[in-house]
Amino acid sequence: MDKESAKIKILEKIQIFREHLEQYKLNSYKEDRLKTEFIEEFFLALGWDITNKQGLPEQYKEVIKEDELKDDFGTKEPDYAFRLFGKKHFLVEVKRPSVNIDKKLAPALQLRRYGWNAEISIGILTDFEQFSVYDCRIKPKETDKPDVARIINLTFEDYEKRFDEIYDTFSKEAVSKGRFDKFVFSNKDKRGTSEVSNEFLKEIERWRDNLAKNIALRNTKITINELNYAVQKIIDRILFLIICEYKSIEKYGKLNEISKKLDIYKNLIPYFKEADDKYNSGIFDFAKDKLTPDLLIDDKILKEIINNLYYPKSPYDFSVLPIEILGKVYERFLGKTIRLTISHQAKVEEKPEVRKAGGVYYTPEFIVDYIVENTIGRIIKGKTPKQIEGIKVLDSACGSGTFLVRAYTYILNYLLEYYKKNPLKYKKEIYQVKEGVWFLTTEIRKNVLLNNIYGVDIDAQAVEVTKLSLLLKVLENETKESVNQQLKLFKERALPNLDNNIRCGNSVVDSSYLEQKKLDESLEELSKINPFDWEKAFPFKFDVIIGNPPYVKEYTNREIFEPVKKTNMNKYYQGKMDFWYLFTCKALDLLKEGGLHSYIAQNNWVTSAGASILRNKILSDSKIISFFDFNEFKVFKEASIQTMVFILEKEKVSRGYSIDYYKIINEDISKEELANYLITKKDGEKIQKFKAKINPLELKDKLIGFTNNQIGEILEKIKLKGNYYLTKDNVAQGIVCPQEFVIESHIKKLGDSVKRGEGIFTLKTEELNKLKLTKEEKKVIEPFYTSEQLFKYSGKPENKLWIIYSDMNIRKNIKEYPHIKEHLDRFKEVITSDFAPYGLHRARDKSFFEGERIISLRKTDVPYFTYVNFPCYVSQTYFIIKPNNINLKYLTGLLNSRLINFWLYHKGKRQGEQLQIDKEPLLDIPLINLENREIIESVDSIIGLNKQLESLNLEKERELIKKQVDVLVKRIDNVVYDLYKISKEEKDIIEEGLGQSSS
Repeated sequence: MDKESAKIKILEKIQIFREHLEQYKLNSYKEDRLKTEFIEEFFLALGWDITNKQGLPEQYKEVIKEDELKDDFGTKEPDYAFRLFGKKHFLVEVKRPSVNIDKKLAPALQLRRYGWNAEISIGILTDFEQFSVYDCRIKPKETDKPDVARIINLTFEDYEKRFDEIYDTFSKEAVSKGRFDKFVFSNKDKRGTSEVSNEFLKEIERWRDNLAKNIALRNTKITINELNYAVQKIIDRILFLIICEYKSIEKYGKLNEISKKLDIYKNLIPYFKEADDKYNSGIFDFAKDKLTPDLLIDDKILKEIINNLYYPKSPYDFSVLPIEILGKVYERFLGKTIRLTISHQAKVEEKPEVRKAGGVYYTPEFIVDYIVENTIGRIIKGKTPKQIEGIKVLDSACGSGTFLVRAYTYILNYLLEYYKKNPLKYKKEIYQVKEGVWFLTTEIRKNVLLNNIYGVDIDAQAVEVTKLSLLLKVLENETKESVNQQLKLFKERALPNLDNNIRCGNSVVDSSYLEQKKLDESLEELSKINPFDWEKAFPFKFDVIIGNPPYVKEYTNREIFEPVKKTNMNKYYQGKMDFWYLFTCKALDLLKEGGLHSYIAQNNWVTSAGASILRNKILSDSKIISFFDFNEFKVFKEASIQTMVFILEKEKVSRGYSIDYYKIINEDISKEELANYLITKKDGEKIQKFKAKINPLELKDKLIGFTNNQIGEILEKIKLKGNYYLTKDNVAQGIVCPQEFVIESHIKKLGDSVKRGEGIFTLKTEELNKLKLTKEEKKVIEPFYTSEQLFKYSGKPENKLWIIYSDMNIRKNIKEYPHIKEHLDRFKEVITSDFAPYGLHRARDKSFFEGERIISLRKTDVPYFTYVNFPCYVSQTYFIIKPNNINLKYLTGLLNSRLINFWLYHKGKRQGEQLQIDKEPLLDIPLINLENREIIESVDSIIGLNKQLESLNLEKERELIKKQVDVLVKRIDNVVYDLYKISKEEKDIIEEGLGQSSS
């Protein structure tokens, strides 16, 4: 139904409602009739599939109808939840017109409380006469009046004049196109908005803080590891039991009753042991846990925790709080740890690795779902339950269990749909709770968990949280009666023990490390490394390995790579790598033939110099099925990293093949639009898709680029025409000097004796003069250049900066350079060079900075090559090109051309849309060595015009010069196209691909 038809339909309903309003306001007019006659027709007009005419599986139905009270203390599931592709977007609660929803407190509060706990932003309360939209992110209070958090309030008489607003916000089309999301975002951060995950994180962080301090105070012999273990265990146990109470599996209020007794903790222990008998979850395993039963904990601490878990003091409804939200909370919770001070006081602080990473980043649900659908979905498609029993799914850096919970849920949903097709045959596998609603039996849920789901994490607390999340998922549809019935009839406890499935250990360091460990290495140091033997823990291969591995650059945290280098995994180590590369290399070793591997990770591995081993491993051991480049879209809103998702199949491939390549080309794409595309692959004008060719043999030791067939053919033609390549010997990076000038962080260390911007190794002319250097000292001062003097094609020799070019020899003989020594001594504390404090971090062969050569800007939107023939010292932001067997003016023109821009864009390195012209891409450019006079003369003319441009002050005169330069640049581009025999059609493709980028 289109928008105009929808409006006509709703206007018809308004007319009927207006004519019979008095009748509808009678008590005899029931809610069910209102739903059928008006509410469902209203949302049908807005495009929603109310009755599931599409026949979608339960988890993908667009509209969920609820009609049962979930509990007896204030929370009722709303009548409707509207969703796309399994994600709930807004709720609708219906009351009959005889209920005054503008005055009565309960309806709005119930709706808001449910929405807030389920982390659903928008809720609608309606009796058709009135249409009230609430922001459910505003934390509900028992005393709130109906107008609190209400952001839209319409009567049925407003529907016509505000139809566009209603349709453009709440129609199915509006949700799928991201307009609903924009509406939600426009109301975000208003006073009082606070997501339940943020609030609950604060709550359990408060528990941890108070428990840690009290346990450390009352138990003076407890160690750091014991304290962290004890606090986590107590929180997990209380949380597990309160969730069971809210779900009516346990008697509601039992923890509260215990909190009213003396010696609360002593009274909790029997309850915990009773829970062990009932659930067998490992959470309450006192055969292994000898520590916590004898702890001393003050009543005040536990009373405060427990009392704040119950309505109305607590805003939380644990019957509604999704396990996924609990995982999100725990993911961030695990980013901190408890340490003990010298005086045995507990302090909670961020873990060092989290601090270095800039925080904890939770993987968005739509990314997890995409990975699960395209790996597990692909593997189990068309399989029987018996065949699925043998499928093994692994997350080797499982954290709080986000991926494993979704993987487990996916398999459960598949089995439910399978069994529902023949319910009479599968009476032991499923049971019916009401018309059309079926559940899997506990036995099936337990077996799937034990047979199919596996995880590893180096953090013992993360392992426990993963187990907790998975076990709560098992209990999702259980009741007190069903749990007790299993115990009574089958002598079987409700939950499986996951100790053999979810293991604690270092996924990339095995016990071969112990053969080389230092004799004096402490138990604490060894426990941090935590070697893990895959063959002993899991003596089988996996069908699917998924997750979000840890991203750690080697240069930011070299210590975590050291243990890896002492094991068999050393073969996958290389400088400048990222830690997550090791996880993919290991994943490919752990997979079965035909198994699938998928990660969300940084997208630059295809061109990074530190990823050549990873690239070769992927190319030799697997087939790339798909690559989704999120480009500059921020998947992790808290982090600035660029990411991708790959799907790899374990298979040795020697021939060329095609992959599905996707790339976001419009960073304004909304999260909702992206989520919809990931599931449907429809309406993707903001996403580029094509089949890209991969040839594993040709790409060995090379960068990987993804191009469509047309572009691929042009690139191949360019490659075949090339007869000249730069070599390692004639390309060098500029000077690596970490401390050129004083920055803010230096002032904190050095105090007021230095000023921001003051030169350290790089000096302004006036700073240099003040040093009063000797004749010998002046020999180590060289002219230093930046983009202020270096232009495209040419540079000017008038420098403003100078560099102390102190190599290793000068450092050894520093006493011969007293004034330089005195100057650098002022900055000794902040100089981090390998040759600190008197040597540059990486000095280069001085011959690269003298004579005729080309300076290449490393990070740039378009190629930026500068011809120079004067002494010119530059930083690491440039590369220097100095071959002796090709005309350098000709080479400058060639490198600056549109054709080479096209090559570098597709075959070089990029960060988003920006080129990163490092040594590798430079060495890989297929050049033609031909002294073309037209190019040389054009470059000569451009150099002359650039020099003239510098002397002009009038903008009109400058514009005339620029126009002449543009003509010459275009001439060079056309000559280069002719050199490579590029046809008009091919040229058009190149120009269209480069767009408006200047040459």
